[in-house]
Amino acid sequence: MRVIIAGAGEVGRGVAQALRQERRSVALIDPDPSAINESQTLDCLLVTGSALSRDSLLRAGISDAEIIVMATNNDEINLLACAFAKRVYSEQVGDRNATGLIAIARIRNPNLMDLDRGAGPLEKWTRADHIVCPNDEIVDQLAAGLLAPSIDEILPLGDTSWLAVTTVTDSSALIGMSTGKVGEIFVGIPPIYAKSSAEGQDILTTGSEIIQEGDKLVFVSSSTEPFGQITLATGRKDPEMSARPQVAIFGATQFGNKLASHYLNVGSEVVVIEPDLDAANELVGSPVGMNKRLDVIHGDPQDEELLKELEIDEHDIAVAALDDDNLNIAISMRALDKGVPRTGLLLKDRSLVEAIQRIGLTNPISRRLVTITSILKSIHMNLPGTYQVLPPLSSIISISATISEENSMIGRSIADVESKLGVRIVMVGREDEDGTQFVLNPNQVESIGVGDRLYLLLRKDDLKRVEKALGS
Repeated sequence: MRVIIAGAGEVGRGVAQALRQERRSVALIDPDPSAINESQTLDCLLVTGSALSRDSLLRAGISDAEIIVMATNNDEINLLACAFAKRVYSEQVGDRNATGLIAIARIRNPNLMDLDRGAGPLEKWTRADHIVCPNDEIVDQLAAGLLAPSIDEILPLGDTSWLAVTTVTDSSALIGMSTGKVGEIFVGIPPIYAKSSAEGQDILTTGSEIIQEGDKLVFVSSSTEPFGQITLATGRKDPEMSARPQVAIFGATQFGNKLASHYLNVGSEVVVIEPDLDAANELVGSPVGMNKRLDVIHGDPQDEELLKELEIDEHDIAVAALDDDNLNIAISMRALDKGVPRTGLLLKDRSLVEAIQRIGLTNPISRRLVTITSILKSIHMNLPGTYQVLPPLSSIISISATISEENSMIGRSIADVESKLGVRIVMVGREDEDGTQFVLNPNQVESIGVGDRLYLLLRKDDLKRVEKALGS
């Protein structure tokens, strides 16, 4: 599969790097020579030029491409370039409707997709097959992580299910126990499906592995409820949190406003501190701003007197959601120093996430990393919730696939499918006679049926083989 990516920024390079690790053929296009130079280590075909240049697309191999990703920093160019790429492709291969080329457009401004005030639905009138704007995913992931800040990574698996990755401490009761026995001893704790040793060896578990201090364990949960049991079992403890926490959000940005809406919907008292008067007034005049449990304050997020007046130390959660990474880090550190038990922050730069965790700040979410994962979802399965990178276990990923009636897996047991594919099946989505979707644990499934949606963990090196076997 050849994939062309327009835009060699952090997002474009991140997608290219992930695809090269899967041994995919990749071409990167960017008009900026410095961006092309930064991409030299990726082992891709590099083209200095524009996504709106016929010559650039031809040099990138458009006639052999199956997917083109528009990941520039300009939303309008990304949408226009999808149509242009399909035009050039159709000219080259004689496919009038360009059915052989999937076009994916990254959109940064969610207002563009608004049905009333924007131009949505974009798929109806542009030639983009998929629109990637992961704002809701970013907010959901941040909010889920704040439920259990001691867990290293909380990642969406699909539907209401989650992947929780956490490190075993020296006080963990799991040390010396086999991975398969954990659920028998700790009631309510979800199963362990993958593990990384302190030396960095990533494996899919069979149940016989002995847990040691420093291991990173991957739990799979159908809800957020077991997070507390996971933290206790691994020797950690999170502070108690009210069902309706008191929340301070720094920044009336698109993400700050979405977070405010999220916590207002669960009954929380929310205060938003915004340094820009126009942005603060815009939030006040919005439907979210009319909520009586929301207080919007125009002021400096680092003003000590303002923080004292707000009694920031009495808040359960503080989230820095401004557009400046350095300012978000400073705000989160100050909130943590003042005794806020749960802090979160949004970052653009994905390389800062590990550094932030090392200095004690919990739940940093990289907007660009979530965007990269969202683009990879569209590339691999063309359905939401189907591809997830596990940053702490770099060689393991999760995917999902629906079993068609021609698939050879039908009628096989979970153990048979796992053995044949070299994967771990962690959840099975199924539909009842009324069309209601529900999710089963693998031990509740006797055999694979037509229409079942399998959620799997697998080694990244096996992705092409597994996708082929699943009929993707």
